[in-house]
Amino acid sequence: MTSENVYIWVHLPDASEPIIAGRLEVTTGAAGSIGRFNYGQSYLQNPRAVPIDPVALPLRQGIQTFTSLNGYPGAILDAGPDAWGKRVIDRLYGKQNHPLGYLLLNDAGRSGCLSFSTKVDEPPASPHCHAFDLANLMSAAVAVETNQPVDQALLKALSPGSGGARPKCTMVENGVTWIAKFPSVDDRYISVPRLEHATMRLAQSCGIHTAETRLCEINGNDVCLIRRFDRVELEGNITRRGFLSARTVFYDDPGFAAVATGSYQRLSRWMPRFGATLEDQKQLYRRLVFNVVVRNDDDHELNHGLIHQRNDQFVLAPAYDLVPNLQTRPTNYHALLIGASGAGTVANLIDVAEDFALSKEQALSIVRDIEALVLNTWQDIFYEAGFGDEDIRKVESVFRPIPISQD
Repeated sequence: MTSENVYIWVHLPDASEPIIAGRLEVTTGAAGSIGRFNYGQSYLQNPRAVPIDPVALPLRQGIQTFTSLNGYPGAILDAGPDAWGKRVIDRLYGKQNHPLGYLLLNDAGRSGCLSFSTKVDEPPASPHCHAFDLANLMSAAVAVETNQPVDQALLKALSPGSGGARPKCTMVENGVTWIAKFPSVDDRYISVPRLEHATMRLAQSCGIHTAETRLCEINGNDVCLIRRFDRVELEGNITRRGFLSARTVFYDDPGFAAVATGSYQRLSRWMPRFGATLEDQKQLYRRLVFNVVVRNDDDHELNHGLIHQRNDQFVLAPAYDLVPNLQTRPTNYHALLIGASGAGTVANLIDVAEDFALSKEQALSIVRDIEALVLNTWQDIFYEAGFGDEDIRKVESVFRPIPISQD
């Protein structure tokens, strides 16, 4: 039997430095892994304390156990890196044991408000990174993708701390924190950063709450800047907000382990347990409809989440990572189920209406409104985002009416 221990630190609202919240021990044996989390007494007695996860890790004394996700609560895993972050960490420090090694080495750009250490009296490491311009960082990203040598200081600055497989980094500009999304060496067909920026703008025009985006050109290449909604500038300091991915919401449902397939309707039904409102559920439905209309089928459980609002309340986070699939298919199948399947059809969208506190008539009206808005305005918005006629032709097959039902 093996055992791993990690201390969990929390950046409380409006605080620039973390305080210790509790300890997680994960033991692994022949029967699998079990995680045991215990809040510290000093944290429980702190009147400003907030739960790491109000459903799975409420503020209470005693040990709370976990067997899913190899014994690690989803809220803790949400602070770990994804494919790109792991790739950068591997270049910096060598391959790590998953997930603890990556949690400990993930930089200050990690999602949410958690940090980690292996000793109770040692605060989490917060490595100092030199400031580099986007041109240098983009060149370093290319070097990582092509397995070329990279300066160690640049690598540290390049580590994004957040999710995703494409090259990116976290940057701060005038007190505002952004994720800079670079082009990939594999991009051949179209500028993916510009496509994401344009799609996010299109979503905003359809009443979707999205993260703020900007587009800039570096040496003839596009970089899409996404403003981080889990970072807030306060009196010259950058503070953090808690974040829970849809994966965490799903695994907080005891019935999910037997299914292990996420769906939009499950997310909608469970959000209120975290404090989300009816308006959040309706906003999630609008996002679902938009994803179907623009054929964004990379809408998996890590591309949706909840953001800490106050006390133990988490609400629907703004939409992010909205990029159409440019491969033409009669019907697109989405990463999260819609109804009994992932098929992006009008029939499936209407069938799930009640899970979003909507009547079928209200749902059909939203579907038709968003579809009409997208089909009538996408070209203008994409031209405003800097697309030329050739690129418009490359993406126009996306923007067609969605099918009524599955083939």
